[in-house]
Amino acid sequence: MQIHKKHIPLLTAALALVGTGGCGKSFLNQAPQNTLTSVDFKSASDAETAMVGAYSLMANSAYWYYAWNYLIDGDVRADNNYSGGSAPDIDGVDNFTSVATDYQPISEDWYELYMDIGACNMILDNVPNIQDPQLTSTRKAQILGEAKFLRAYHYSHLVRNYGAVVLQLHTITVDPNTLKSRSPVDSVYARIIQDLKDAEVSLPISYSDQASSHSRATQGAAEAVLAKVYAQIGDYQNCLTYCNKVLPQLYGGTGAAGYSLLSNYDWLFDSQHRNSAESIFELQHTEGTITHGYAQGLILPPSVQAQYWVKFAPPSHDLVKAFRTAGDSVRYASSITWEYNGPGTANPVSSPAHYGSTDTIPYVWKIGRNWPGAWSGGSGDNLVLLRLADIILLKAEALNTLGRTGDAIPLINAIRARVKLAPTTAVSQSDVALAILNERRLELAFEGERWFDLLRFGAQYTINLMNSQTDGNGMSLGYQVDAHRLLYPIPQNDRDNNPHLTQNQGY
Repeated sequence: MQIHKKHIPLLTAALALVGTGGCGKSFLNQAPQNTLTSVDFKSASDAETAMVGAYSLMANSAYWYYAWNYLIDGDVRADNNYSGGSAPDIDGVDNFTSVATDYQPISEDWYELYMDIGACNMILDNVPNIQDPQLTSTRKAQILGEAKFLRAYHYSHLVRNYGAVVLQLHTITVDPNTLKSRSPVDSVYARIIQDLKDAEVSLPISYSDQASSHSRATQGAAEAVLAKVYAQIGDYQNCLTYCNKVLPQLYGGTGAAGYSLLSNYDWLFDSQHRNSAESIFELQHTEGTITHGYAQGLILPPSVQAQYWVKFAPPSHDLVKAFRTAGDSVRYASSITWEYNGPGTANPVSSPAHYGSTDTIPYVWKIGRNWPGAWSGGSGDNLVLLRLADIILLKAEALNTLGRTGDAIPLINAIRARVKLAPTTAVSQSDVALAILNERRLELAFEGERWFDLLRFGAQYTINLMNSQTDGNGMSLGYQVDAHRLLYPIPQNDRDNNPHLTQNQGY
Protein backbone atom coordinates (compact mmCIF):
# COMPACT_ATOMS: atom_id res chain seq x y z
CA MET A 1 0.00 0.00 0.00
CA GLN A 2 1.43 3.36 -1.01
CA ILE A 3 1.40 5.98 1.75
CA HIS A 4 0.84 9.55 0.64
CA LYS A 5 -0.38 12.39 2.78
CA LYS A 6 -3.00 13.59 0.34
CA HIS A 7 -6.53 12.85 1.56
CA ILE A 8 -5.30 10.89 4.61
CA PRO A 9 -6.89 12.38 7.73
CA LEU A 10 -4.87 12.37 10.89
CA LEU A 11 -5.93 9.58 13.12
CA THR A 12 -8.26 10.97 15.77
CA ALA A 13 -7.16 8.33 18.23
CA ALA A 14 -3.51 9.24 17.74
CA LEU A 15 -4.20 12.92 18.19
CA ALA A 16 -6.16 12.17 21.33
CA LEU A 17 -3.02 10.84 22.92
CA VAL A 18 -1.79 14.37 23.46
CA GLY A 19 -5.01 15.74 24.88
CA THR A 20 -5.72 19.13 23.40
CA GLY A 21 -2.05 19.63 22.54
CA GLY A 22 -0.23 22.79 21.56
CA CYS A 23 1.88 25.45 23.21
CA GLY A 24 2.01 25.34 26.99
CA LYS A 25 0.49 21.88 27.29
CA SER A 26 2.17 19.09 29.16
CA PHE A 27 2.32 15.86 27.22
CA LEU A 28 3.18 13.30 29.83
CA ASN A 29 0.12 13.87 31.99
CA GLN A 30 -2.32 14.01 29.10
CA ALA A 31 -4.72 11.14 28.57
CA PRO A 32 -6.96 10.25 25.62
CA GLN A 33 -9.74 12.82 25.49
CA ASN A 34 -12.27 10.68 23.70
CA THR A 35 -13.00 7.12 22.81
CA LEU A 36 -11.53 5.68 19.65
CA THR A 37 -14.12 7.15 17.34
CA SER A 38 -11.96 6.86 14.24
CA VAL A 39 -10.45 3.49 15.03
CA ASP A 40 -11.94 0.98 17.44
CA PHE A 41 -9.44 -1.80 16.62
CA LYS A 42 -11.93 -4.49 15.71
CA SER A 43 -11.05 -5.14 12.08
CA ALA A 44 -8.15 -5.49 9.69
CA SER A 45 -9.19 -2.14 8.24
CA ASP A 46 -8.89 -0.53 11.68
CA ALA A 47 -5.35 -1.82 12.04
CA GLU A 48 -4.36 -0.47 8.63
CA THR A 49 -5.98 2.89 9.32
CA ALA A 50 -4.12 3.19 12.60
CA MET A 51 -0.82 2.38 10.93
CA VAL A 52 -1.40 4.95 8.18
CA GLY A 53 -2.29 7.42 10.92
CA ALA A 54 1.04 6.89 12.66
CA TYR A 55 2.94 7.62 9.45
CA SER A 56 0.71 10.56 8.58
CA LEU A 57 1.04 12.07 12.04
CA MET A 58 4.82 11.91 11.69
CA ALA A 59 4.79 13.53 8.26
CA ASN A 60 2.11 16.15 8.88
CA SER A 61 3.70 19.58 8.73
CA ALA A 62 1.41 20.94 11.43
CA TYR A 63 3.82 19.05 13.68
CA TRP A 64 7.24 20.45 13.19
CA TYR A 65 9.82 17.95 14.32
CA TYR A 66 10.30 16.09 11.04
CA ALA A 67 9.52 19.16 8.97
CA TRP A 68 11.92 21.62 10.53
CA ASN A 69 13.08 21.05 14.10
CA TYR A 70 15.37 18.15 13.21
CA LEU A 71 17.45 20.70 11.27
CA ILE A 72 17.59 23.03 14.28
CA ASP A 73 18.73 20.17 16.50
CA GLY A 74 21.33 18.77 14.14
CA ASP A 75 22.59 21.72 12.09
CA VAL A 76 21.71 25.04 13.76
CA ARG A 77 23.01 23.72 17.07
CA ALA A 78 26.21 22.68 15.30
CA ASP A 79 28.45 24.67 12.96
CA ASN A 80 26.36 24.23 9.78
CA ASN A 81 23.68 26.92 10.21
CA TYR A 82 22.84 30.07 12.13
CA SER A 83 19.37 30.62 13.51
CA GLY A 84 18.50 33.73 11.51
CA GLY A 85 14.94 34.93 11.34
CA SER A 86 13.27 36.43 14.37
CA ALA A 87 12.71 33.53 16.79
CA PRO A 88 14.42 34.03 20.17
CA ASP A 89 14.04 30.38 21.16
CA ILE A 90 15.90 29.23 18.03
CA ASP A 91 18.52 31.90 18.67
CA GLY A 92 18.96 30.21 22.03
CA VAL A 93 19.83 26.93 20.33
CA ASP A 94 22.26 28.66 17.98
CA ASN A 95 23.93 30.64 20.78
CA PHE A 96 23.75 27.93 23.48
CA THR A 97 21.56 29.98 25.77
CA SER A 98 18.43 27.79 25.75
CA VAL A 99 16.43 27.50 28.96
CA ALA A 100 13.85 24.96 30.09
CA THR A 101 10.93 27.32 29.45
CA ASP A 102 11.74 27.77 25.74
CA TYR A 103 9.13 26.35 23.39
CA GLN A 104 10.78 25.71 20.02
CA PRO A 105 12.45 23.30 19.89
CA ILE A 106 12.95 22.52 23.60
CA SER A 107 9.33 21.80 24.55
CA GLU A 108 8.11 21.23 21.01
CA ASP A 109 10.47 18.34 20.22
CA TRP A 110 9.58 16.62 23.47
CA TYR A 111 5.85 17.09 22.95
CA GLU A 112 5.74 16.03 19.32
CA LEU A 113 8.00 13.01 19.59
CA TYR A 114 5.93 11.70 22.50
CA MET A 115 2.80 12.31 20.45
CA ASP A 116 4.30 10.13 17.69
CA ILE A 117 5.27 7.51 20.28
CA GLY A 118 1.73 7.58 21.64
CA ALA A 119 0.32 6.71 18.22
CA CYS A 120 2.66 3.71 18.06
CA ASN A 121 1.74 2.60 21.59
CA MET A 122 -1.95 2.64 20.69
CA ILE A 123 -1.26 0.25 17.82
CA LEU A 124 0.94 -2.01 19.93
CA ASP A 125 -1.63 -2.14 22.72
CA ASN A 126 -4.65 -2.88 20.52
CA VAL A 127 -3.73 -4.62 17.28
CA PRO A 128 -2.69 -7.90 18.98
CA ASN A 129 -6.28 -8.29 20.19
CA ILE A 130 -7.92 -7.97 16.76
CA GLN A 131 -9.49 -11.29 15.74
CA ASP A 132 -10.56 -10.40 12.19
CA PRO A 133 -9.50 -13.33 9.92
CA GLN A 134 -8.70 -10.82 7.19
CA LEU A 135 -5.82 -9.63 9.34
CA THR A 136 -3.41 -12.49 8.71
CA SER A 137 -0.81 -13.38 11.29
CA THR A 138 1.91 -12.26 8.88
CA ARG A 139 0.34 -8.87 8.29
CA LYS A 140 -0.41 -8.42 11.99
CA ALA A 141 3.25 -9.10 12.78
CA GLN A 142 4.28 -6.61 10.09
CA ILE A 143 2.04 -3.90 11.51
CA LEU A 144 3.46 -4.45 14.98
CA GLY A 145 6.94 -4.35 13.46
CA GLU A 146 6.16 -1.07 11.72
CA ALA A 147 4.90 0.42 14.99
CA LYS A 148 7.96 -0.78 16.89
CA PHE A 149 10.25 0.63 14.20
CA LEU A 150 8.57 4.03 14.40
CA ARG A 151 8.54 4.06 18.20
CA ALA A 152 12.24 3.19 18.30
CA TYR A 153 13.03 5.83 15.69
CA HIS A 154 11.22 8.51 17.67
CA TYR A 155 12.93 7.47 20.89
CA SER A 156 16.33 7.54 19.18
CA HIS A 157 15.75 11.23 18.49
CA LEU A 158 14.50 11.93 22.01
CA VAL A 159 17.39 10.27 23.84
CA ARG A 160 20.14 11.90 21.83
CA ASN A 161 18.60 15.34 22.41
CA TYR A 162 17.62 15.05 26.08
CA GLY A 163 19.56 12.11 27.50
CA ALA A 164 17.46 10.20 30.04
CA VAL A 165 13.78 10.36 29.05
CA VAL A 166 10.49 8.83 30.14
CA LEU A 167 10.13 5.35 28.68
CA GLN A 168 6.40 5.26 27.91
CA LEU A 169 5.51 1.92 26.31
CA HIS A 170 1.73 1.87 26.66
CA THR A 171 -1.22 4.16 26.09
CA ILE A 172 -1.37 6.86 28.76
CA THR A 173 -4.11 6.80 31.38
CA VAL A 174 -5.51 9.62 33.50
CA ASP A 175 -4.26 8.10 36.75
CA PRO A 176 -1.67 10.50 38.24
CA ASN A 177 0.00 7.52 39.91
CA THR A 178 1.12 6.38 36.48
CA LEU A 179 3.30 9.46 35.95
CA LYS A 180 6.77 8.16 35.41
CA SER A 181 10.31 9.30 36.06
CA ARG A 182 13.06 9.40 33.47
CA SER A 183 14.70 6.11 32.55
CA PRO A 184 18.51 5.95 32.39
CA VAL A 185 20.03 6.46 28.96
CA ASP A 186 21.22 2.84 28.83
CA SER A 187 17.69 1.58 29.49
CA VAL A 188 16.23 3.79 26.77
CA TYR A 189 18.78 2.58 24.25
CA ALA A 190 18.17 -1.03 25.30
CA ARG A 191 14.46 -0.63 24.52
CA ILE A 192 15.22 1.09 21.20
CA ILE A 193 17.51 -1.77 20.22
CA GLN A 194 14.98 -4.42 21.27
CA ASP A 195 12.16 -2.74 19.35
CA LEU A 196 14.32 -2.51 16.24
CA LYS A 197 15.41 -6.13 16.47
CA ASP A 198 11.78 -7.18 16.89
CA ALA A 199 10.90 -5.09 13.85
CA GLU A 200 13.77 -6.49 11.79
CA VAL A 201 12.46 -10.05 11.93
CA SER A 202 8.84 -9.16 11.15
CA LEU A 203 9.24 -6.50 8.46
CA PRO A 204 9.52 -7.29 4.75
CA ILE A 205 12.56 -6.47 2.65
CA SER A 206 10.23 -4.50 0.38
CA TYR A 207 6.56 -3.95 -0.43
CA SER A 208 4.70 -4.48 -3.67
CA ASP A 209 5.33 -0.97 -5.00
CA GLN A 210 8.34 1.32 -5.02
CA ALA A 211 6.90 4.18 -2.96
CA SER A 212 5.77 1.92 -0.13
CA SER A 213 9.18 0.25 -0.05
CA HIS A 214 10.71 3.59 0.88
CA SER A 215 7.90 5.26 2.81
CA ARG A 216 7.02 2.33 5.08
CA ALA A 217 9.23 0.58 7.60
CA THR A 218 11.27 -2.24 6.08
CA GLN A 219 13.88 -4.65 7.29
CA GLY A 220 16.59 -2.40 5.80
CA ALA A 221 15.22 0.65 7.59
CA ALA A 222 15.29 -1.14 10.95
CA GLU A 223 18.85 -2.30 10.31
CA ALA A 224 19.94 1.18 9.26
CA VAL A 225 18.60 2.72 12.47
CA LEU A 226 20.26 -0.05 14.48
CA ALA A 227 23.57 0.81 12.83
CA LYS A 228 23.12 4.48 13.71
CA VAL A 229 22.04 3.74 17.28
CA TYR A 230 24.99 1.42 17.91
CA ALA A 231 27.35 4.09 16.57
CA GLN A 232 25.83 6.72 18.85
CA ILE A 233 26.43 4.58 21.94
CA GLY A 234 29.97 3.68 20.81
CA ASP A 235 29.35 0.01 19.97
CA TYR A 236 31.11 0.00 16.64
CA GLN A 237 31.30 -3.77 16.28
CA ASN A 238 27.51 -4.01 16.24
CA CYS A 239 27.35 -0.85 14.15
CA LEU A 240 29.51 -2.57 11.54
CA THR A 241 27.35 -5.70 11.66
CA TYR A 242 24.18 -3.75 10.92
CA CYS A 243 25.81 -1.53 8.30
CA ASN A 244 26.71 -4.71 6.44
CA LYS A 245 23.14 -5.98 6.69
CA VAL A 246 21.98 -2.82 4.89
CA LEU A 247 24.77 -2.39 2.35
CA PRO A 248 24.88 -4.25 -0.96
CA GLN A 249 27.78 -6.46 -1.93
CA LEU A 250 29.50 -3.56 -3.71
CA TYR A 251 30.28 -2.07 -0.31
CA GLY A 252 31.09 -5.34 1.43
CA GLY A 253 27.58 -5.96 2.74
CA THR A 254 24.94 -8.65 2.41
CA GLY A 255 21.84 -6.46 2.03
CA ALA A 256 19.13 -7.80 -0.23
CA ALA A 257 17.05 -4.65 -0.68
CA GLY A 258 18.99 -3.43 -3.70
CA TYR A 259 19.97 0.00 -2.37
CA SER A 260 22.46 1.89 -4.53
CA LEU A 261 23.88 5.39 -4.80
CA LEU A 262 22.28 7.66 -7.36
CA SER A 263 24.74 8.66 -10.03
CA ASN A 264 23.76 12.33 -9.67
CA TYR A 265 23.88 13.80 -6.14
CA ASP A 266 21.33 16.50 -6.95
CA TRP A 267 18.69 13.93 -7.85
CA LEU A 268 18.27 13.31 -4.14
CA PHE A 269 16.74 16.77 -3.74
CA ASP A 270 15.21 17.77 -7.09
CA SER A 271 11.76 16.24 -6.38
CA GLN A 272 11.97 14.31 -9.65
CA HIS A 273 13.53 11.17 -8.20
CA ARG A 274 11.40 10.38 -5.17
CA ASN A 275 11.72 7.02 -3.42
CA SER A 276 14.96 6.32 -5.23
CA ALA A 277 17.31 3.38 -4.88
CA GLU A 278 19.43 5.42 -2.45
CA SER A 279 16.49 6.13 -0.15
CA ILE A 280 15.95 3.78 2.79
CA PHE A 281 13.12 5.68 4.49
CA GLU A 282 11.47 8.92 3.46
CA LEU A 283 8.39 10.95 4.35
CA GLN A 284 5.93 11.57 1.55
CA HIS A 285 4.76 15.12 0.84
CA THR A 286 2.07 16.04 -1.66
CA GLU A 287 2.30 19.52 -3.15
CA GLY A 288 -0.60 21.86 -2.55
CA THR A 289 -2.37 19.96 0.21
CA ILE A 290 -2.98 21.07 3.76
CA THR A 291 -0.65 18.32 4.92
CA HIS A 292 2.24 19.52 2.79
CA GLY A 293 5.74 20.08 4.14
CA TYR A 294 5.27 23.82 4.60
CA ALA A 295 7.85 24.17 7.32
CA GLN A 296 10.50 23.64 4.67
CA GLY A 297 9.44 27.03 3.32
CA LEU A 298 10.83 28.70 6.44
CA ILE A 299 14.30 28.45 4.95
CA LEU A 300 13.33 30.18 1.73
CA PRO A 301 13.94 33.89 1.02
CA PRO A 302 11.49 36.61 2.01
CA SER A 303 10.57 37.17 -1.63
CA VAL A 304 8.67 33.87 -1.54
CA GLN A 305 6.90 34.23 1.80
CA ALA A 306 7.57 37.85 2.77
CA GLN A 307 4.17 38.34 4.34
CA TYR A 308 4.67 35.43 6.73
CA TRP A 309 8.29 34.77 7.58
CA VAL A 310 11.74 36.24 7.87
CA LYS A 311 14.21 33.71 6.51
CA PHE A 312 15.52 31.13 8.99
CA ALA A 313 18.63 28.93 9.18
CA PRO A 314 21.13 30.48 6.75
CA PRO A 315 24.14 28.23 6.14
CA SER A 316 27.09 29.19 8.30
CA HIS A 317 30.22 30.94 7.13
CA ASP A 318 32.16 27.91 8.39
CA LEU A 319 30.16 25.48 6.24
CA VAL A 320 30.53 27.68 3.15
CA LYS A 321 34.27 27.74 3.81
CA ALA A 322 34.35 23.95 4.19
CA PHE A 323 32.72 23.41 0.79
CA ARG A 324 35.08 25.89 -0.84
CA THR A 325 38.18 24.49 0.83
CA ALA A 326 37.27 20.98 -0.28
CA GLY A 327 36.67 22.13 -3.85
CA ASP A 328 33.32 20.38 -3.55
CA SER A 329 31.41 22.25 -6.24
CA VAL A 330 28.81 19.51 -6.79
CA ARG A 331 27.46 19.22 -3.25
CA TYR A 332 27.96 22.96 -2.70
CA ALA A 333 25.70 23.78 -5.65
CA SER A 334 23.07 21.29 -4.49
CA SER A 335 23.13 22.46 -0.88
CA ILE A 336 23.52 26.25 -0.94
CA THR A 337 22.39 29.07 -3.20
CA TRP A 338 23.41 32.73 -3.06
CA GLU A 339 21.15 34.24 -5.71
CA TYR A 340 17.76 32.64 -5.35
CA ASN A 341 16.05 35.34 -7.40
CA GLY A 342 18.45 35.06 -10.31
CA PRO A 343 21.90 36.38 -11.22
CA GLY A 344 22.55 39.94 -10.11
CA THR A 345 19.69 39.96 -7.61
CA ALA A 346 20.89 40.94 -4.15
CA ASN A 347 19.63 38.89 -1.26
CA PRO A 348 18.03 40.92 1.53
CA VAL A 349 20.14 40.90 4.67
CA SER A 350 17.69 39.44 7.17
CA SER A 351 20.15 37.31 9.11
CA PRO A 352 23.20 37.91 11.31
CA ALA A 353 26.13 39.35 9.40
CA HIS A 354 28.36 36.33 10.05
CA TYR A 355 29.82 36.19 6.56
CA GLY A 356 32.61 38.05 4.85
CA SER A 357 32.25 41.78 4.21
CA THR A 358 31.80 41.15 0.48
CA ASP A 359 29.33 38.28 0.82
CA THR A 360 25.56 38.41 0.71
CA ILE A 361 23.53 35.92 2.74
CA PRO A 362 23.28 32.32 1.45
CA TYR A 363 20.17 30.16 1.49
CA VAL A 364 19.68 26.48 2.11
CA TRP A 365 18.92 24.98 -1.29
CA LYS A 366 18.99 21.26 -0.54
CA ILE A 367 15.46 20.95 0.87
CA GLY A 368 12.18 22.66 0.12
CA ARG A 369 13.50 24.13 -3.11
CA ASN A 370 10.32 23.37 -5.08
CA TRP A 371 8.15 25.62 -3.00
CA PRO A 372 5.24 26.84 -5.17
CA GLY A 373 5.07 30.24 -3.47
CA ALA A 374 1.58 30.27 -1.99
CA TRP A 375 0.71 29.71 1.64
CA SER A 376 -2.26 27.56 0.69
CA GLY A 377 0.03 25.13 -1.09
CA GLY A 378 3.34 23.59 -0.10
CA SER A 379 6.41 21.85 -1.33
CA GLY A 380 6.00 18.45 -2.91
CA ASP A 381 9.56 17.53 -1.95
CA ASN A 382 9.75 14.34 0.06
CA LEU A 383 12.01 14.29 3.11
CA VAL A 384 14.60 11.51 3.04
CA LEU A 385 15.34 10.50 6.64
CA LEU A 386 17.60 7.52 5.98
CA ARG A 387 19.76 7.00 2.92
CA LEU A 388 22.54 4.75 1.73
CA ALA A 389 25.40 7.28 1.69
CA ASP A 390 24.93 7.83 5.42
CA ILE A 391 25.34 4.10 6.09
CA ILE A 392 28.37 3.79 3.78
CA LEU A 393 30.15 6.56 5.69
CA LEU A 394 28.99 5.09 8.99
CA LYS A 395 30.59 1.80 8.01
CA ALA A 396 33.81 3.66 7.22
CA GLU A 397 33.62 5.25 10.68
CA ALA A 398 33.10 1.87 12.32
CA LEU A 399 35.95 0.23 10.43
CA ASN A 400 38.35 3.05 11.20
CA THR A 401 37.40 3.11 14.88
CA LEU A 402 37.96 -0.65 15.05
CA GLY A 403 41.46 -0.23 13.62
CA ARG A 404 40.64 -1.32 10.06
CA THR A 405 41.62 2.00 8.51
CA GLY A 406 42.71 0.52 5.20
CA ASP A 407 39.24 -0.97 4.72
CA ALA A 408 37.56 2.34 5.54
CA ILE A 409 39.32 4.46 2.91
CA PRO A 410 37.67 2.91 -0.21
CA LEU A 411 34.25 3.68 1.27
CA ILE A 412 35.15 7.35 1.71
CA ASN A 413 36.40 7.42 -1.85
CA ALA A 414 33.19 5.85 -3.17
CA ILE A 415 31.25 8.80 -1.75
CA ARG A 416 33.78 11.31 -3.07
CA ALA A 417 33.79 9.77 -6.56
CA ARG A 418 30.09 10.45 -7.01
CA VAL A 419 30.71 14.20 -6.61
CA LYS A 420 33.87 14.16 -8.76
CA LEU A 421 36.36 14.60 -5.93
CA ALA A 422 39.79 12.95 -5.89
CA PRO A 423 40.44 10.15 -3.42
CA THR A 424 41.18 11.20 0.12
CA THR A 425 44.83 11.76 1.02
CA ALA A 426 44.25 10.69 4.63
CA VAL A 427 46.19 7.58 5.69
CA SER A 428 46.60 7.47 9.46
CA GLN A 429 43.71 6.43 11.70
CA SER A 430 43.38 9.91 13.21
CA ASP A 431 43.50 11.63 9.81
CA VAL A 432 40.96 9.22 8.35
CA ALA A 433 38.66 9.87 11.32
CA LEU A 434 38.75 13.59 10.54
CA ALA A 435 38.27 12.89 6.84
CA ILE A 436 35.13 10.85 7.57
CA LEU A 437 33.79 13.57 9.87
CA ASN A 438 34.29 16.18 7.16
CA GLU A 439 32.89 13.93 4.43
CA ARG A 440 29.74 13.37 6.45
CA ARG A 441 29.43 17.12 6.96
CA LEU A 442 29.51 17.89 3.25
CA GLU A 443 27.43 14.88 2.22
CA LEU A 444 24.72 15.26 4.88
CA ALA A 445 24.55 19.02 5.45
CA PHE A 446 21.05 20.17 6.51
CA GLU A 447 19.94 16.58 7.11
CA GLY A 448 20.09 16.83 10.91
CA GLU A 449 23.24 14.77 11.45
CA ARG A 450 26.13 17.17 12.12
CA TRP A 451 25.68 17.78 15.87
CA PHE A 452 25.42 14.07 16.62
CA ASP A 453 28.41 13.29 14.39
CA LEU A 454 30.41 15.79 16.43
CA LEU A 455 29.31 14.23 19.71
CA ARG A 456 30.46 10.81 18.52
CA PHE A 457 33.83 12.34 17.69
CA GLY A 458 34.10 13.53 21.28
CA ALA A 459 32.39 15.82 23.78
CA GLN A 460 35.46 17.96 24.38
CA TYR A 461 36.16 18.14 20.65
CA THR A 462 32.61 19.44 20.14
CA ILE A 463 32.95 22.01 22.91
CA ASN A 464 36.29 23.28 21.61
CA LEU A 465 35.09 23.38 18.00
CA MET A 466 31.97 25.37 18.77
CA ASN A 467 33.74 27.81 21.08
CA SER A 468 36.29 28.53 18.35
CA GLN A 469 33.73 29.50 15.70
CA THR A 470 34.30 32.83 13.94
CA ASP A 471 32.43 34.89 11.37
CA GLY A 472 33.61 35.80 7.89
CA ASN A 473 35.75 38.62 9.26
CA GLY A 474 37.55 36.39 11.74
CA MET A 475 35.64 37.66 14.78
CA SER A 476 34.59 35.18 17.47
CA LEU A 477 30.91 34.27 17.54
CA GLY A 478 31.13 34.24 21.32
CA TYR A 479 29.73 30.80 22.00
CA GLN A 480 30.24 29.61 25.57
CA VAL A 481 29.62 25.90 25.35
CA ASP A 482 30.27 23.59 28.29
CA ALA A 483 29.36 19.97 28.99
CA HIS A 484 25.81 20.65 30.12
CA ARG A 485 24.98 22.35 26.81
CA LEU A 486 25.51 19.09 24.95
CA LEU A 487 21.94 18.13 25.94
CA TYR A 488 18.73 20.12 25.86
CA PRO A 489 16.97 20.91 29.16
CA ILE A 490 13.89 18.91 30.11
CA PRO A 491 10.86 21.15 29.38
CA GLN A 492 9.85 23.01 32.51
CA ASN A 493 6.15 22.77 31.77
CA ASP A 494 6.26 19.00 31.96
CA ARG A 495 8.35 19.13 35.12
CA ASP A 496 5.71 21.38 36.68
CA ASN A 497 3.07 18.78 35.89
CA ASN A 498 5.11 15.69 36.77
CA PRO A 499 7.04 15.83 40.06
CA HIS A 500 9.01 12.72 39.04
CA LEU A 501 10.81 14.49 36.19
CA THR A 502 14.32 15.58 37.10
CA GLN A 503 16.26 18.23 35.19
CA ASN A 504 19.47 17.80 33.23
CA GLN A 505 22.50 19.01 35.16
CA GLY A 506 23.32 22.68 34.71
CA TYR A 507 19.80 23.91 33.84
